Amino acid sequence: MLSLNQLARYPIAFLMQAKVLFGTITALFLAQASFGERHGSQYNILYVTIDDLNDWVGCMNSHPQVKTPNIDRLAERGLLFTNAHCVVPACSGSRAANWTGLSPINNGVYGNGQRIEKTMPKATMLTHDLESQGYYTMGTGKLFHGRNQNYFDEYGPDYDKWMPILPDERTISKESLADNDPYVRHEIPRLGITMPLNRMPRDRNRGSRTIDSFDWGVIDRPDEEWTDTQSAEWVVEKLGQSYDQPFFLAIGFYRPHQPLWVPKRFHEMYPPESVILPHTLKEDLEDVSEIAQSFGRYALTSGAHDTVVEYGQWRNAVSAYLASITYIDHELGKVIDALDASKHADNTLIVLWSDHGWQLGEKEHWGKFTTWERSTKVPLIAVPPLTKQPSGFKPGRECHHPVSLLDLYPTVMDALDLDIRDDLDGNSLLPLIANPESRWPHLAITHVGRGTQTIRHSRWRYTQYFDGSEELYDHGRDPREWNNLIEDPEYANIAQWLSNELPRDPNYKHFVRYGDYKAVVPSDSSPMMLFGPKVEMLAESKDVSKNHPDIVLRIQNHLKTHPNSPKRFILK
Repeated sequence: MLSLNQLARYPIAFLMQAKVLFGTITALFLAQASFGERHGSQYNILYVTIDDLNDWVGCMNSHPQVKTPNIDRLAERGLLFTNAHCVVPACSGSRAANWTGLSPINNGVYGNGQRIEKTMPKATMLTHDLESQGYYTMGTGKLFHGRNQNYFDEYGPDYDKWMPILPDERTISKESLADNDPYVRHEIPRLGITMPLNRMPRDRNRGSRTIDSFDWGVIDRPDEEWTDTQSAEWVVEKLGQSYDQPFFLAIGFYRPHQPLWVPKRFHEMYPPESVILPHTLKEDLEDVSEIAQSFGRYALTSGAHDTVVEYGQWRNAVSAYLASITYIDHELGKVIDALDASKHADNTLIVLWSDHGWQLGEKEHWGKFTTWERSTKVPLIAVPPLTKQPSGFKPGRECHHPVSLLDLYPTVMDALDLDIRDDLDGNSLLPLIANPESRWPHLAITHVGRGTQTIRHSRWRYTQYFDGSEELYDHGRDPREWNNLIEDPEYANIAQWLSNELPRDPNYKHFVRYGDYKAVVPSDSSPMMLFGPKVEMLAESKDVSKNHPDIVLRIQNHLKTHPNSPKRFILK
């Protein structure tokens, strides 16, 4: 660099350096302006996820008694997707798909038996993508199905499904396990309660010394002892602050996930004797395959329907589920009010979604991880910022096209003019937000374990299980999926068309059940995986072992030499 004296002696050099300096300053200014404009630096994101919430919300008209005024007011502000479906009807798989933007075929998470940090440890998450484009990321509650703190710049209160029961109050004594009562009694003197509150025996994890999560009832404790309240209060605090960057603020509500315990006043809103039970058909499973019947009757994620009915707990469970929904809606209301009162009110995109649905006795099933509507269908609402609404957008409308939670990642990026990765499996919903009647050629596909998929059209649902058995439902005439049309030749072309739309997973060649074990045989030469006993068994529940004697021999030899094998291992 020339000195001032030198520059005075060499005016041409001065002009040249001044030109370079001016050009550099201008380029930096333009680069900053371009970054701010290109990366939507004036727009924030409020990302709300709710665990195990099916379509029992007021604006979706699925249960006549549910009270969700705050979810409903978001629907009035934005666009409600009435035909939205999860990618996997289980927490880990659904959240892995949502946060990576990739289907299980590409991220390896088909259910709660896998975690994204193991199947794809270097995956780019939505939060990582946003951070690279100038966003400050914050989160609280249940967002990922794992270590939430790893994926945010700042993370608030974590979720604890057992609260307000304290950690040292959750373990059942050995003496109680030896009891001959039909259920294991567990006294918690501090709270004046005996677990389980529903007085039912557990159908899964029998012999466990941890209290059963498939439970419901009143635990009369203040709101601040519940982690969903703590998360909401933290978000309220964050919305009242100023930021130098655009922010992504996510809250993951745990309820209405089981156990269905919420503050007492919400239970009192739904007296069990007056609640309306789900519409069911006694012979509902008679026209589906044995595998499908197993999906319905096996207590994989919750308990058995026969047990709920035998112990007279159906109305109590429905009451508690409704109470849990309204409790979460109440906490959501605090968040919305805080946003409205903040300086961020006009420039924040709001997205609300549930990770999957939940069945309460439909098709003899409790919980999730089935191929049916109540398990796959979720609430999904998008509210664009007031200062950045797409042309044609009108609040309070509904979209009836089938959409997938895979579509959320590209939608967030597209709505705020951010760079969109080219490897995402979903499709931006921005055209539908602008005009819900827009042409939408896509279908919603849900994976229920390796080899089992269900596809949702605006009218039809088609399901193909790993062994080739199928189901077809006409939602135009049969919204409760009571009549399987797969054997009716009149609908053969529709079934074939939808079957052809299902993606094929090139990673697996065979799915073989052997007793309580199942084998997954990769297409390449990598080792066969063996799962058991009863770990994710339902995804491959039909025993077809006689057709694969080589695989059976390998399983038998392994079990002989390893009688205490872990539940999940690689069989080499």
